[in-house]
Amino acid sequence: MKKHRILALCLALLAGCDHQPGRMEHAEDPQGQYRQQIEVAQRVLEQNENWADRAEWEVRKSGDGWEVIAWRIEHPDRKGPERYVPWGYSIIELDSRLTAIHYRKKG
Repeated sequence: MKKHRILALCLALLAGCDHQPGRMEHAEDPQGQYRQQIEVAQRVLEQNENWADRAEWEVRKSGDGWEVIAWRIEHPDRKGPERYVPWGYSIIELDSRLTAIHYRKKG
């Protein structure tokens, strides 16, 4: 019985530790309230990827800075999260001064 509880706890912890973002429903307007964050992130994405021209953006406040997720559009004829594949994104972390501090490619 004790083994089953430990196994269940371990599985719950593993499931809860997944930090992969879900595919977003609605992209941010690049000219909207997060315009500056997206401009910085787009420059970083252009330096690292060949698909920056077909990215859509998700911006999240993260501690003292920002996490900007660039979603690669794979199916432009579809709507919502069906436009992207789950692994087709990159994450650009910005500090409070909008300086890029970290880039992670996911697909």
